[in-house]
Amino acid sequence: MAFESLNDLFSMCYTAPIGDIRCHGGYVWTAYGIATLILVANIVAPLLRRRQVKQTIRRKLKREQASL
Repeated sequence: MAFESLNDLFSMCYTAPIGDIRCHGGYVWTAYGIATLILVANIVAPLLRRRQVKQTIRRKLKREQASL
C-alpha cells in the first residue's frame, strides 16, 4: 500500500465501496505502540531482575563475611 503523504500514512484513511471515508490509523498505531512496549519490556525486565539478583547475592555475601 502506498501513501501520498505523511498524513495519509498516519491516518490510514480510505474510501469504502459505499462511499464512506474510513480511517483506521488510530487502531494500527496503537497496536504498534503496544507491541513496541511489550518488546521493550521483554528486553528490560530480565536486565532489571539480573541486577536485583546480583544485589541480593552481594548483600548475603557481606552478611556472611561479617558474621565470620
